Amino acid sequence: MKTLVPRLLLSRNHPVKRSHRIIHDLKSRGIDLDATQRNLVEALARCLAPGTASSGYAGCYIYGPPGRGKSMIVDAIFATLDQRTAARYHFHDFFHSIHQASGQAPSGSMGSIFLRGLTIKLEGITVLCFDEFHCVEPGDAMFMARLVNFCQEHGITLLTTSNYEPEGLLADPYFHHLIEPTIAKIRSSFHVVELDHGVDYRTLDQGTRQRTGYRAGSLYTAATPPTPSAPPTSLQIGYDTLAPVYLWSGQLRIGFELLCRTRRNTRDYIEMAEKFGHWIIEGIPAGDSMPTDEQRRFANLVDVLYDRDIRLDLYCSDDLGSLGKDLPGTERQRLTSRLAELMRHSPIRT
Repeated sequence: MKTLVPRLLLSRNHPVKRSHRIIHDLKSRGIDLDATQRNLVEALARCLAPGTASSGYAGCYIYGPPGRGKSMIVDAIFATLDQRTAARYHFHDFFHSIHQASGQAPSGSMGSIFLRGLTIKLEGITVLCFDEFHCVEPGDAMFMARLVNFCQEHGITLLTTSNYEPEGLLADPYFHHLIEPTIAKIRSSFHVVELDHGVDYRTLDQGTRQRTGYRAGSLYTAATPPTPSAPPTSLQIGYDTLAPVYLWSGQLRIGFELLCRTRRNTRDYIEMAEKFGHWIIEGIPAGDSMPTDEQRRFANLVDVLYDRDIRLDLYCSDDLGSLGKDLPGTERQRLTSRLAELMRHSPIRT
């Protein structure tokens, strides 16, 4: 007579079930995770498991060079969460949305305004996914500290991705001390995971992946854009008027000079990205001739469009191979990695 062994029934949100579901879903889309990425999926599933608060982890801090799959894995994790109690933001969008949430004419200190915005924006949230966690300005250190403390005090599990290890945040030696308390809290309260297996997947030929959104865009070298489908017009951004631009069917065609040789900032790019789902930027100079401030604006613009998965077509003087030479190493790597996802079109040589 056979002895029946009872089967262990695991809930849908059990770490084993969640990690297997994520790995299977990614594989069905043609994405085979390597061993390092699988380990990260399993670590995140454990961090999110019900009843694991006793582990002491307030969240997970994932860092590593660009193109290692950090955001892709957090995407997959986020899809398994209850969307009513989970939120996901990119660095550029988050602080913009916090100021909007705090009111059009807030009063009080910047700290109290930010706290009010956090309270409104994160009400009812139990898991917060935060992409591109970085700190390059002294003021960011205060906001980052308040965000981490707020999540811990309100029982919000914080999952973050970053190109920087915790000690690399706010690297400027004159201001680094401002972020040190937050670094100590991350190291003591978070599961800190490095994802770096030496391969930037964005630079590989990934013909099996569908080209939609940002990846549907192209980088054209020494080419002339097609004739616009609309007459030239102007675009109001903040207190400035940008002209000439071409607008049609949710598309924006604009010159590099208007975007990166003026006083444009990341908030302007976010405002514009909310209006247009396809960007065509023309007149981009050779990478080695671009001043540092223009390189940084262009890198910030690419970040905004990449994060929002907006199609981007670039018309350039060269292939931008030397672009980013004056940027810090991590910023240069991120820009190079993201540009590598665009299809390349060079003039035919006869």
